[in-house]
Formats: sequence, C-alpha cells, structure tokens
Amino acid sequence: MDGIAMPAVGAAVPWHVPSGIPYLEAPGPRPTPLKAVHSPAPPAEPAIVRIRRRYIRDILAMQERLSFRGLSKELEQSGNYLYRADRGQGVTVTAALTEQIPRRYLMGLGVFRLSQYLQAGYASPDIVFNESLFCEPIHGFGDADIHVIATDTGTGRILGYVSLAHSGDPEPQPVSAEERVLFPCEQAHGMRLLSLLPASRGLSTHAIREVKRFVHDHAMTDRTQRLRVTLELLSGITGALCHPDSRTRMLVGDVERHVALRHLVLLGLEVHLVEGTTPDLGPTDLMHPMYVTRDKVLPFIAVLPPREEAVRRAALVEQAATAAAPFRAVRDLMASLAGTVNSIEVAA
Repeated sequence: MDGIAMPAVGAAVPWHVPSGIPYLEAPGPRPTPLKAVHSPAPPAEPAIVRIRRRYIRDILAMQERLSFRGLSKELEQSGNYLYRADRGQGVTVTAALTEQIPRRYLMGLGVFRLSQYLQAGYASPDIVFNESLFCEPIHGFGDADIHVIATDTGTGRILGYVSLAHSGDPEPQPVSAEERVLFPCEQAHGMRLLSLLPASRGLSTHAIREVKRFVHDHAMTDRTQRLRVTLELLSGITGALCHPDSRTRMLVGDVERHVALRHLVLLGLEVHLVEGTTPDLGPTDLMHPMYVTRDKVLPFIAVLPPREEAVRRAALVEQAATAAAPFRAVRDLMASLAGTVNSIEVAA
C-alpha cells in the first residue's frame, strides 16, 4: 500500500494466539510496532492544467453528440456528391467536394478530425487550448478537396473518414515548376517528392491529390465493423476517383509501413515509398505531434492505373464492401488486386 513500510517477507512470527484463549500473548520478545511512513503529498496540479484537460474533454464530448445523418440525405437530394452507397449493412458512405458540403457539416467534419487526432496523440492539446480551437480550422479545406465519410446509417455518427486533398495551386502547374505550391506532405518532409518519380513528368499539380486524415472512430472497437468501415472508405475513394469529372492520376502522402500502407496495396496501386527523410512540422503547428508520436513515417507516391482499369478495380472494391463477411472479402480482394511497393532512397 502507498505510504506504508511493510515488514520483511519470510521472517518467523514470534508470537501466536493459543487455541481457545482470547488473545493471550505468548512468551518471547514483543514485535516492534509498525510505523506508518507518510510520503509527501504530490504538488497540487496547476489550475490551468485542469482547465485545459476539461476543455479537451468538452471537445471530445461534443464530437460524441454530432450526427451527420442529414448530410448524406441532403447531398443525395441535391445530387451534389461524387459517390454514395448504402448497402443495407448499417454503414453509409458518401464522397463529396468541400464546395458541395454545407458549412455546418464542414465544421462538424473539422470537429471529428480534431477529436480523433487528439485521441490518437497526433494533435497538440496545448495549441488547441491556447488558440481556443474546437475543430480543425476549416479554412484549411480547399474547395476541391474530396471528403469520404462513412457514417452509421441509423445514428449518423461518423465511423470513418479520409480526405483526398487538392493541390493548393489556383491554376494547374507542371510538377517541375519551381513556383508550384508544395503538398503538405512535401512541406513536412522538406523535399519535392514528385521530382523523384519519372511517371510524374508531364502531369500538372491538379492531377495529383494528397491522402490525408485516414481515421476510424476511436470508440469503434469491433474488428469486423472496423474492417467493414475500411472497405466502405476504400470504395468511396475509388468511386470518387472514377467519377467522370475526376482528373486525378496520382496520389501522394505519408504512411507508416505497417498501417495505412496496407490500404494502398489493397487498392492494387503501384506505391513508391521514399526512405531517408526526417519529417517535422515545427512546434507551432497544430499537428506537429504527428511526427513525434508515430513510428517511422514514410512519404509515398502512388500511380493510378488507366481509367478503364481503375473502373474495373473500383468494381472489385465495391464488391468487397458489399460482402457479408469482410475478412473473407479482403482475402479475395488481395487475390484479385496485387499492389506493388517499391523503395526510393534519398540522402538524409
């Protein structure tokens, strides 16, 4: 027990109580009475720490109360979406551009993104508190960013989410252009990733998207449900990329080798991992813990197949998302779509 000095284990007890005699002391030396040892009380927690903890707890509680049930219906009625599916299995997946989503729902997405990254240890609670944030700032959402959202069909609670961020260039720029806006992953890793891959030559920055914020709801612990949500998100990604208006030919981002990389391989993509970078966002960036708490994070470049092949693969992913047994569906999908992973070494 805390604060109590316990006697040595294994020493003979020098006294006993004979049977039938109420607490008579046996001959022999009296045992030394135990003395309580009081540890000094821990220092009082500063009030500001308690206030910050309560502030973060309130953000998480707010996310628990949000429902996006009306978003999918609203987009369906307006026709302003890239992809939507409700397969009658309790999960609805919707993919839409930022400009297609009403502002109130965008703010809700910002709450979800921030709350999940706080729980994962990827967002700075100090910055959230000091800047009075309650959601990831939505001014960072580009109008042409794609948001893929998997929700519980009954409650409207977000179960999973991923973003395909558009280039920050107002007008398309060649990937070799010095004046082009770097993608966030390029900024974090301190290099122009697209110059490493010959396949990027001839592409404009508007033909490339960055995969960001691929997350599941931390409250969802059922493995089968999590896998089903993953398949739904992957079907939303492929569905959005196969939309008639899509011009995306390449994906970039960064991943842990044994985590999100599996999703890219499951899509059958040709993935190039870049080894040798040291990512850092700096202590003033809201998401700087991302590169402190995670294991080794590698930037990647993934080449999309020609459109006809992309449509074929999207159908296979959708078939897997429809299956009643998600684990078997993943095995079948892996047998049908064999993605590749190659490494590119750069000087540290």
